[in-house]
Amino acid sequence: MKILIYGDSNTWGDNFITGIRLDDELQWPNILQKKLGNEYKVIGEGLPGRVAGNCEIDKNFKNGMSTFISTFRTISPVDIIIIALGTNDLQVKYNRSSEDIINDLLWYKDTIIEQFNDPDNIHKYFDGELPRIIYLLPPKFDIKKSDGIFNEESEKNRLNLKNIKYDDVIILDDLPLLEDGIHLNIEGHKMLASIVEDYINE
Repeated sequence: MKILIYGDSNTWGDNFITGIRLDDELQWPNILQKKLGNEYKVIGEGLPGRVAGNCEIDKNFKNGMSTFISTFRTISPVDIIIIALGTNDLQVKYNRSSEDIINDLLWYKDTIIEQFNDPDNIHKYFDGELPRIIYLLPPKFDIKKSDGIFNEESEKNRLNLKNIKYDDVIILDDLPLLEDGIHLNIEGHKMLASIVEDYINE
């Protein structure tokens, strides 16, 4: 069973304090791989700064929508797609409402279904089956430590993302963070891997 995790810097394993990426074995997708065992193949496609939508003007490569289909097709077919996005969209500079972000997140589900319903794609990229799509909502960040990147409205919008009208959603809140108040620390990566493992095994 193949799992694609399409995410941001926390999927990538960004250590914002040192400026160096966490070692492979400390990144939660790779911890998840070890927990699930050889029957699974977990592919972590994380990119620092990636947004769920296409609201990044200066650095287009960070727009999640723009690169999703090419990423999916490169790795396909897959059995599970985990969309681990939304944190960067909550940044003050993007001025996105929770409704905007929810719509951007649901685009991934709709797009996969659209791709699946194309007769030219169903066997080539899907192996005849629609993958399970799971949303991993943003964990809580520390506004005071974020140096103005997030504010109270960001946290309000983060909480409102729980109103997403979709059943396969992992809701996160407090996970251990680095001193920047945004990125997961080593313990946070371990905890997140365990949460996702339990959800998949259910």
